[in-house]
Amino acid sequence: MKNALRSALVTLGLCLAACLAAPSAAGAGGPLLEKEVDVPRATRIALDLKWEKCVIVDVETQNDPGDKAIQAAKEHDSKVTFLLVRFHYANTDWIDHRVRLRAVLLDASGNVLADAGRPGTMDKGKTDDTLSFLMKVKTVDWPNAVKMKVTASFLK
Repeated sequence: MKNALRSALVTLGLCLAACLAAPSAAGAGGPLLEKEVDVPRATRIALDLKWEKCVIVDVETQNDPGDKAIQAAKEHDSKVTFLLVRFHYANTDWIDHRVRLRAVLLDASGNVLADAGRPGTMDKGKTDDTLSFLMKVKTVDWPNAVKMKVTASFLK
């Protein structure tokens, strides 16, 4: 009797552990969306990354280093610039959506020059809002950046 009770408890414990460890459909996150675009220098670059009723419309950078800053960095070889990477989005859903954004600067050979990211909330009912973060890049590398790879992973 003791062994039967012990066996039943172990089986029940294993079933409970399996149920808790298995991902549920209701708690599953959204997709991982990726797009490689030209580096946004003077204008916004369209992304059009969509999931459900959310769309990441475009990306832009601000605080780009100018020619004087690049030349000074070449002479001193230690200067960095903090770019502001700003994503414009629309969320016409009735609920907030969590998203993790990442931007990677690439040179012509596909080498990584800089990367940064952050999680954020896409507020419900917003038709034009932004999510932004800083990206640290060597000032001398900025002219070599030709592509930006953007990833957006939607979370629940």
